Amino acid sequence: MTISKALQGAVAVLALAAAAPALAAPRPYGGPAYAPATNNALRLEIGGATLSSPGIYCPNGSAGVCFNDSPFAWQALYLGGDLDLSLGGGPLALTLGARELAAPYYSGNPSIFEPTIGLTLKFLRHTAVEPRLGAGIGLLVGNDGNTGATFRLGGGLSLFANAPIGLALDLILELGEFGGYGV
Repeated sequence: MTISKALQGAVAVLALAAAAPALAAPRPYGGPAYAPATNNALRLEIGGATLSSPGIYCPNGSAGVCFNDSPFAWQALYLGGDLDLSLGGGPLALTLGARELAAPYYSGNPSIFEPTIGLTLKFLRHTAVEPRLGAGIGLLVGNDGNTGATFRLGGGLSLFANAPIGLALDLILELGEFGGYGV
C-alpha cells in the first residue's frame, strides 16, 4: 500500500509542476471589455443645413400649372436624432427620426419640423468604424403653415461603434417639395 501512496504523491507533484508555468504566465491586457454590442443605435444630431430651390412654384403640385419664381436658399441650425431598430439581427435596420431645421428669426424663413422613416444598411458591424447607407422619406411641417415631403438618401460613419458611446458623421441629401416649391 505504501507504494501506491508514494505513486499517487508523485503523480500529484508532477501535475502541480506541469501546471505551474500556466499559472505564472502573464495575463494579456486588451483594453476595457464592453458589453456585447447591440444591434440598435440612437444617434443625436447637431449641425447645419441649407435649403434651396430653383424657384419653380407649383401651387397644385406637379399635375398643375407651374410658375417661375426667383430662386432662393437659406441656412438653418439642424437638431435631431435617429433611432435604428434592428430587423432580425442582420445588417438592416428600421430608422425612425425627427429633426428641427431652425431658421434664424431675422431671416423671415420658416423653421421646419421633419419626422422621418427609412431603412439603414450597416456594414462591418461591431467594429470600431461602422459605415452605413440609408434611404427614407420625411414629412416637412413649417411654422408658417406650409407642408411638404422629401426623399432622403445618404450615408455615414459611426466611429467607436463597438463602445457604449460613439461619434457619427453623416451626409444626407433630401429632394422634395415644401410649400409648393421644389427643394
